[in-house]
Amino acid sequence: MIIPPPPREARGLLGFCEQACAVVAAAERVLLASHVFPEADSVGSEAALARHLTRLGKQVRVRNPSPVQEIYRFLAELSGLPGAAWDDGPGELPAHDLVIVVDVSDWDYMGPLGPRVRASSAPKILFDHHQSRAPEGALALIDTEASSTGEVLYRYFLATGAPIDPPMAGALYASLLFDTGSFRLRNTRDETLLIAAELIRLGASHTETVARLFENESFSRVELLTAALTRVVSEVEGRLAWTFLPGDMFRRTGTTAADADGVIDHMMSIRGVELAVLFRELPGCGVKVTFRSKGGCDVGRLARRLGGGGRPTAAGVTLEKPLEASIGEVLPHAREQARGGAPA
Repeated sequence: MIIPPPPREARGLLGFCEQACAVVAAAERVLLASHVFPEADSVGSEAALARHLTRLGKQVRVRNPSPVQEIYRFLAELSGLPGAAWDDGPGELPAHDLVIVVDVSDWDYMGPLGPRVRASSAPKILFDHHQSRAPEGALALIDTEASSTGEVLYRYFLATGAPIDPPMAGALYASLLFDTGSFRLRNTRDETLLIAAELIRLGASHTETVARLFENESFSRVELLTAALTRVVSEVEGRLAWTFLPGDMFRRTGTTAADADGVIDHMMSIRGVELAVLFRELPGCGVKVTFRSKGGCDVGRLARRLGGGGRPTAAGVTLEKPLEASIGEVLPHAREQARGGAPA
């Protein structure tokens, strides 16, 4: 088996695994949860965990703040759970003895579901790869050098001796592939590619995963992408690109804010762009701002200054302000970052 934990983190990983295994063993009903607009990393991680926990004899339910999009439903199916075990919304939580949260660096990223999860008296475990404020009281495994939460989970399964069957391998591979932009982004390390190769050996299909994630767009999502790209603004001698999507655009195209996830990747493909910003107006709850960097700008620092979080190359924040006010607040910081300075 390849990719043991590096020496610098072996002791911390094994200590975490010992504690986490004890907490999992004591639970009968496990609730899995993630952030608003769950995507391939979060859904794939939940699917792999669900399959692992079911094999341990646990009753597993999944509750996310937002519905799983159609394009990611195949990952939910890999979990082996019945469709009724996957639900969404901020309502009362199903009965549980343990909550496992994935890909969440702050309770706020869970939207209205966050306060309910936080208020639960059950033990909590967190798996994440962002520079984060770990939710208070949670037993956390955070590796900010990992490409994805799926990679963090791979190390956990490896360290605990948990077998990875083909559906789990497929779910984890989708996590890696999505969060690295098909292994193009700078969070793709040599170790990431070795783990990807091992997941393929264990049963993941590169061809099928690529087709599911990147060759499966609906016309409405393409229409939304077109609208976003026609609004792209270039500033700071081409180093900064930004665009926005008002709420009426989602209504007009029959899409949701989650359907705009791929917009920022297109801006990052523009030659010379070092920093990209996407503003999405959310129905009744402000504006979601997403940042991406090619490495020259620390957007994690930028997002934290605004009350959000993330890693140096990918971060975000949700502002409880109108769209115009949000753009006015964020752009001065983004321009300063694109010029090579600290956030204004």
